[in-house]
Amino acid sequence: MFNTTLYWRIWITIGILIFFATLLIKGFSLNVGLILSAVSAGGATLLIEALIFKQFIWKKKPDWFYPWLCSIPHLGGTWEGELHSDYIYPDTGQKGDPIPAKLEIKHDFDSVKVKLETGQSFSSSYVSDIWTDEADRKYLCYTYYNDADHNRDNNPNHDGTAKLRVCKDSNGNLTLEGHYFTGRKTTGKMSFKRISKDIRSV
Repeated sequence: MFNTTLYWRIWITIGILIFFATLLIKGFSLNVGLILSAVSAGGATLLIEALIFKQFIWKKKPDWFYPWLCSIPHLGGTWEGELHSDYIYPDTGQKGDPIPAKLEIKHDFDSVKVKLETGQSFSSSYVSDIWTDEADRKYLCYTYYNDADHNRDNNPNHDGTAKLRVCKDSNGNLTLEGHYFTGRKTTGKMSFKRISKDIRSV
């Protein structure tokens, strides 16, 4: 999801700079104070990394860090699209129409969570990550638990996995396209376009 080596080099460098800045202020003396200065520099660096960078800078300006630090564009926000399921309805013996769906992606610096809702059910990821293949294609992959709002005889609760390729349309806007399969032995296609970088309570 991000360049781990570069990321920690940056924070180690910041920690060293904080340490030497502390020494310049307190003076270079080989004593217990030197050890405390090193510990303080390390603690300050971790505090900046955890609270200021991840909780503030990243959340406000995530696009700043792609592609030099993060390997994938920021995917957070609300998406709209549809599902094409191969499920055969018992009463008709045929597949159903495409199902409109909304996707909510919470993309933090080092994690991604996915929620999906249709008029029939809703699901939440419990394992998710970004995968890059050997051709440098990027995929959002996640495993989810689905709970039906109604008609549970035909649509029982189940687990499933989705693999969505991160693409761009002719206007350069991000899209997600791919497939899913479920524990009910059904499969299907999914396609989404982002309508907002904000989460709209899917």
